[in-house]
Amino acid sequence: MIIKDKIKLQEKCSPVSIKEGEEIGVRLLHELRQSDNGIGLAANQIGINKRVCVVNVTEPLVFINPRIKSSEQEILGVPEGCLSYPNKVVKTKRWKMITVEADNWEEPMVFGPTSDDEEVAQDEFLECVCIQHEIDHLDGITMFDRAMVAQPYKAPKTPGRNERVTITDGKDTKELKWKKAQPLVESGDWEMASV
Repeated sequence: MIIKDKIKLQEKCSPVSIKEGEEIGVRLLHELRQSDNGIGLAANQIGINKRVCVVNVTEPLVFINPRIKSSEQEILGVPEGCLSYPNKVVKTKRWKMITVEADNWEEPMVFGPTSDDEEVAQDEFLECVCIQHEIDHLDGITMFDRAMVAQPYKAPKTPGRNERVTITDGKDTKELKWKKAQPLVESGDWEMASV
């Protein structure tokens, strides 16, 4: 059964031995196959607070005590869903390429789009994002913690008509009331000087 309790999902998972991690990995892959559209699952999503997760996009992968060692090229607005939050989609910031180490692998592995085939590259990118999502679960981070939040636009402050401002043309500097400085600034010959 998939955990849907946000508080439980915010707990960091404990490291695990390879033997126990492999047993948890088998159980996670079984649970993942039972889901309708899941492509990744972390142990804490089924109530096991251990650092194991699985991903099945291009092939089934088990990660025991995984760590992201490097990342390249931040991508904004990646739509993500989660088995613990059905029917919710959040746009996140993720990395296009990552290098991951795990205790059950001899060498670090690189994930991200490398194929010239567009469809294969999309699957490789999806796998890369899913791995980041699942490792986040193990660190107590949900997709909502990675959500992009639009910042309100703030227009630059316009000086008041009689407010004194400093302008420069690169050589000379003048301090004038804004009503006299404004035509000079708007002409493009002068600009507001930073104080």
